[in-house]
Amino acid sequence: MTHPDTRRPSSLTAKLAGLACLLTLAPLQANDRLGPINITAAREAPAIAPAMPETVITREEIERSQARSITDLLAGRAGLTVSNEGGPGKLSSVSIWGQSANRTAVFLDGVRIGSVSAGQSYLEHIPLEQIERIEIVRGPRSGQWGADAGGGVIQIFTREGTEDGSHLSGGIGAGSRSQREADAHIGARQGAFDYSLGVAHRETDGFDACENGGPYTPPCYADEPDNDGYQRDSLQLQAGYRFGEGGHVRVHVLAASAEVEYDGPTNNSEIEQRTIGLSASTGRIGFWQLRTRAGRHIDDQDYFRDRHFDSRFDTQRDTLSLANDFFLGPSTTLTLGADQTDDKLSSTTDYVEDARRNRGLFAQINTRLGERLDVQAALRRDFNEQFGTANTGSLDLAYRLDDAWTLTAGHGTSFNVPSFNLLYYPPYCIVPGLCFATANPDLEPERTRTSRAGVTWTRGPWAIEATAFRSSADDLISSPPPSYVPENVSEATIRGAELAAGWTTDKWSARTSLTYLSTESEATGEPLPKQPRWSGRLTVDRQLGAFSLGTTLRGRSGSENDNQGYVVADLRGSYRVAPDWRIEARVDNVFDRDYEVVDGFYQAPRGVFVSLRYGR
Repeated sequence: MTHPDTRRPSSLTAKLAGLACLLTLAPLQANDRLGPINITAAREAPAIAPAMPETVITREEIERSQARSITDLLAGRAGLTVSNEGGPGKLSSVSIWGQSANRTAVFLDGVRIGSVSAGQSYLEHIPLEQIERIEIVRGPRSGQWGADAGGGVIQIFTREGTEDGSHLSGGIGAGSRSQREADAHIGARQGAFDYSLGVAHRETDGFDACENGGPYTPPCYADEPDNDGYQRDSLQLQAGYRFGEGGHVRVHVLAASAEVEYDGPTNNSEIEQRTIGLSASTGRIGFWQLRTRAGRHIDDQDYFRDRHFDSRFDTQRDTLSLANDFFLGPSTTLTLGADQTDDKLSSTTDYVEDARRNRGLFAQINTRLGERLDVQAALRRDFNEQFGTANTGSLDLAYRLDDAWTLTAGHGTSFNVPSFNLLYYPPYCIVPGLCFATANPDLEPERTRTSRAGVTWTRGPWAIEATAFRSSADDLISSPPPSYVPENVSEATIRGAELAAGWTTDKWSARTSLTYLSTESEATGEPLPKQPRWSGRLTVDRQLGAFSLGTTLRGRSGSENDNQGYVVADLRGSYRVAPDWRIEARVDNVFDRDYEVVDGFYQAPRGVFVSLRYGR
């Protein structure tokens, strides 16, 4: 496993074998795309945003998929590139539309999360058992959400008490590689008050995560042919009170504690992640309402060599936002607001700088012109105490030709400041005398421009969507060989397309995806690293009375610095033995395929998992 806050390019080559069977569509249900308000797309304003490339994954879909992690749930979905370095709990990240993971803004219940030192969010320790839904908006959102949203935004919502009375759910399970899991959740709503409380435990002996080439051989610089286990405990809490005209007060907490084993100069870590948030709204007062949110995300990571302490990286991100919504008519909402982010880093490694602040002012308008045209425009000005000011914005349009067909288009700009690691991390030494420079204090922020055009069609149980996009990046940060020292590439171009479809009836649910990417660094003429030319997913589920059966195919072609493509098949089934009880079974990697998502890091062989579940 690479050091958790230091990235080294892996070596990837092209391969398309097997991807044709994934078809040419994307994970989408009609009610996911064009129905409910997407909170993330509207920056939490009470307004319907125009149709844009987005995916909403509901609690129902999470449970039906029997996915064991967020990366399993997201792999192969439209526009997303998911990386994982060796199975459960290992370093994972998600990028959108060919842009690196540090240009994907990730929020948990509205609180921006992520490692301050690494500059990106690690999703591997967020428990799916305590997630209500996930919203993904693809394309630049810096005009609404600020820096790091050049590729898009992923927002994860924890479970709430959504039904009157008290409701209990949970389960226990076990499977291959000594995997054991248990979780319990209670949610309740009594009048205007609701709460949710959940706990979960997961552990596995794992498998050998990395190729063993010796202490001087990448990617792990270690020779440790052993199983690399993982253990995680988590706690989730939400409580809220609602009052007239949409007003509310809500507090939420998600905490996870994990122990991870891997291969490398350090080979195990202890990780604490905590996200705490408080949100409130006055509700609508005439044509106005006030919304506010405060949050803190803590990511503490201690690293060991054979249980002997090696290093510590503790990061803290505090956020505060204030938004005023003005209801200017039955179909027009104007939002004016300000926010502030304070990042702090405490580490046994010395950094030249270990704190910075960003303040932003933003404006957004959602409106409907006539009977057919929906418009969203957003403008933002950021004041970064390290890199000065930046102006960003976006314009999104959706024109309904008729009840079935809608044309969509958009353009947006974004910026992304270099992380503390990219700027100041000292030379990383594998062993004394074998050190690599991994930082460049002269880096400038990245700036991107993205345009898109698309069409959607919905009728009955069907929904189909096609989107083409193009991004141009200035001062893109890359770490080219042989030195791997980060530098600003003069310019890079990303072109791509998605084709999406879903079909849902009372008995059947089918969703498929295919994403095409063409990336190029203008300085070298080479593709950008770790971005596959093709990726896709096919999911089919069938309800047969008390039984349900399902399968998922997911795969991708090879990419620059990646030496293989792959297609993996999973099977799942469940049987409802009583109204509130069901038995679930899942077989992952049915054909026991040997494959790697990141070069040099193995993925799990075939495995079986069985569980007993109670409640919803």
